[in-house]
Amino acid sequence: MRWTSLAATAIVLASPALAHRWSHPPPHDYGGHDNIITVPVKDSGVTISYKETRICEEHARAWAGYVHMPPSSSQDYNVSMFFWYFEARNNPREAPTAIYLAGGAGQSSMFGPTMDGGPCNVNSDSNSTTDNQFSMNTYVNMLYIDQPASVGFSYHTLINATLDTLFLGGAAINDTGIVPTDLYDGKVPDANSTFLHGVLPSQDPSKTANTTVLASRTLWSFSQAFFLAFPEYKTHDKNIIVWGNSYAGYFIPTTAAYFMSQNAKIRSGELKGSYIELPVDTIGFTNGCIDFPYQAAGWPQMAHNNTYGLEVINKTVYEEAMAAVTECNALVSECRELGELSDPEQFATNETVNGICEEATAYCYYNVSGPFDSSNQSDFDITHLKPDGTPPYYLAGYFNQPWVQKELGVPLNFTQNSNLVTNLFTELTGDPIRVEGMKNIEYLLASHVKVALIYGDRDYRCPWTGAESLSLQVNWTGADYFRDAGYAAVHTNSSYNGGVVRQHGNLSFSRVFEAGHDAYPYQPETIFQLFNRAVFGKDLSSGRLSTAGKFNNYTTDGPSSSFTIKDVLPAPPSPICHMYDVSGTCTLDQYEASKLSFQCDAKTPTDNPSLQALVDGSAVIKDFLVISPSGGGGPVVA
Repeated sequence: MRWTSLAATAIVLASPALAHRWSHPPPHDYGGHDNIITVPVKDSGVTISYKETRICEEHARAWAGYVHMPPSSSQDYNVSMFFWYFEARNNPREAPTAIYLAGGAGQSSMFGPTMDGGPCNVNSDSNSTTDNQFSMNTYVNMLYIDQPASVGFSYHTLINATLDTLFLGGAAINDTGIVPTDLYDGKVPDANSTFLHGVLPSQDPSKTANTTVLASRTLWSFSQAFFLAFPEYKTHDKNIIVWGNSYAGYFIPTTAAYFMSQNAKIRSGELKGSYIELPVDTIGFTNGCIDFPYQAAGWPQMAHNNTYGLEVINKTVYEEAMAAVTECNALVSECRELGELSDPEQFATNETVNGICEEATAYCYYNVSGPFDSSNQSDFDITHLKPDGTPPYYLAGYFNQPWVQKELGVPLNFTQNSNLVTNLFTELTGDPIRVEGMKNIEYLLASHVKVALIYGDRDYRCPWTGAESLSLQVNWTGADYFRDAGYAAVHTNSSYNGGVVRQHGNLSFSRVFEAGHDAYPYQPETIFQLFNRAVFGKDLSSGRLSTAGKFNNYTTDGPSSSFTIKDVLPAPPSPICHMYDVSGTCTLDQYEASKLSFQCDAKTPTDNPSLQALVDGSAVIKDFLVISPSGGGGPVVA
């Protein structure tokens, strides 16, 4: 899923067309109402509450719920982490289970079941779904998790709050567009179409994770409870896959490596208690950012010379960006070395380490990847123009429908992005620079875990050029064979090739043609095939050859470079302005017209509780889409 840049860290959240849809939802009694079942996890203080769901999936059973965790060594605050578990459509009792993590940092994993290869796709009315024939749960049980706390339906505590959907960012970490109603001193402004009242997660920055490492520890605690005690987890195949998109390129290798290291401690007896091993068999993700120094040159390369013949930055700017890579890498090394010395567990409590890593993050993004932002091209798909509403994010409206929330048994409104978590990861701790993904990839390969790197070739956020470079720098027992391997066609079906792949044994790198940052909506069958081939140990080119056991020396054959495979620059799609992603999808004219008669100054509610009159509110909104005006004025966020 999409993740924010430093240039636009505040992704504007949701605004339904009618404010009453965001009235306070009634609290749910987890003891029995709404068919919710609660079970304790023995000797842990953890409970699991859940209910069976009958939406989104027509062919298999599914359950949604929470793992409620008290304060622990993983996190010093309680957290209720939301999940949605879908059994496989075929033979679920013999299927492995995939954990799905979205990006962000701070984006809801509900993107997965409804847009990124899940059982259904949300329709343009944001009130219905269509069955997905290429669902990842066809042969694999899928577990979607909103993480960390304050993301999606997950929370530390719930608050009555207001949400300004036209919020475009603030100066402080906790400027998120969400304001607790008790800060208004009894003078809460009236709700309207873009200023909402609801129940939302606490915005306390000390009550959620602010680094990938901390998030991985909480995920391990969640997984211990789920795989040990969730009554509907009944498969005989205990293998675990960790899958996702975008910032999950940081989350997934870190989380999988932590699971594996904890397994070793359980086996040795170092970790005592009622713990179970969590055997990670495969990891994979689409368009993930993994380890900045190894991918850095890929940004200016993609912007200057790509397979679509689009020169977004000229040669002078390209050379300046490439020159900045050296300074960027030096700053990254300084951040990581100081972190290893002063904050080796990455608790992010050392202000000096945080400051240096945040400065490195800012320098690298502004000077290496940032020059692209001055163009009018979308960094989610270089062939699109800003603002870019394709693929459209209908899911936020869907998950704010009262009947959907009732089906899921959730006690709060939905936000598809947590500005708080995004701010903490990027602006407080410099997490994108601290994550040493290469070490984790190498550790996982040494532990015989399959690693699938899959990249749409029109993405700039995490471009395939940088990921390809990283894949060739991985040091593992098959490194020489992988580097010597050629690119083979990805045979999506008998009549279509969806990309090319380089593979040796357990490591593969796939370039998917004509796909952006969220690759699945562009190439659903291709991503579906690559996912299943990776999980079940088949060659990613054809899916016919085994890469397991005595066949783990499988190697693709073909040209050493795929850059000679070019494509024609397509016409950009028509703009779609969605009220759940104003900053990314709406023009300035649409933004101004979407403002209704009143709006609160959310930054200083107690100092200035009076309402400010804004412009005319002339926008025509239907199903969360701005129908009129149709555009004009350029993007809201350049």
